[in-house]
Amino acid sequence: MRKNTSLGVGLGGGLGADYKIGIIASLSATVIWLILGGLWTLVVTFTFSFFHSNLLPWQYFVAGISVGIPFTTSVLLYINKRKNKFKPSFPSLSSDYMIKKVETEMYFKKREEILYSSSFDILALSETKGMIRTHKWSGNSIIGLPVIKSTRNHKVELYKEEPRKMIYVAFEVPLQKNEETDCTLIYELKDSSNKMLPYLAHYVKNPTEKIILRLCVPKGLVNSVKKCIYADSSAQISLSVPQIINPRYIGDIDMYEWEIHNPSFLYYYRMCWTFV
Repeated sequence: MRKNTSLGVGLGGGLGADYKIGIIASLSATVIWLILGGLWTLVVTFTFSFFHSNLLPWQYFVAGISVGIPFTTSVLLYINKRKNKFKPSFPSLSSDYMIKKVETEMYFKKREEILYSSSFDILALSETKGMIRTHKWSGNSIIGLPVIKSTRNHKVELYKEEPRKMIYVAFEVPLQKNEETDCTLIYELKDSSNKMLPYLAHYVKNPTEKIILRLCVPKGLVNSVKKCIYADSSAQISLSVPQIINPRYIGDIDMYEWEIHNPSFLYYYRMCWTFV
């Protein structure tokens, strides 16, 4: 099961370099525009002189500019539009709330039955009416909405079903700036086909102070439990060396826990394991 979360750290690190690149790009575009415009002006001027030999030289030049510059501008605008079409889009860096703590747990009653819970302590940065959460489950389909528990009467609604289940937590009363609230989302999950991908993760998409990832399993159900940080939600770009998490033994339960303080914005924190 995977979710989103958030924090902004080091967002301004490349600002100076980007500023210089922007100036160079603007100057380069201007030079290209002048060269293309000049060439097209010469072409049009020559064409006019060929068909209208009775015109004065300055009239040829004015005609060339009148046609050449608009044409060149249109071509460059079209090229720029095509380039922008394929530019990647990034999430907004602003947020109406921050997460003081998110605690996510996957508890295996047995291999095929899992209780998933995610608890949030939220601080409003501006007036906000609710929050959207995204969940991806690789086992059997998630049926219905999660149970929600809170000290307030918050409601949970379906926001979008596919490709991942997105839900909207509607706050009982809109939070005002610096106001806090809490909620816990609980899913009863099934994996009768034993096809789930063995990981629990959190993607940082809002300012966040602390993340806790916790895996609880019957003794001996898993091994090689590791933690790793990635730069992308597909876990392809590793930012750290995977590290083994040693369990704590509570009766017949093996508990693996990873606590992250001040997680970085848009980083992906993932705990993975192997079923025995």
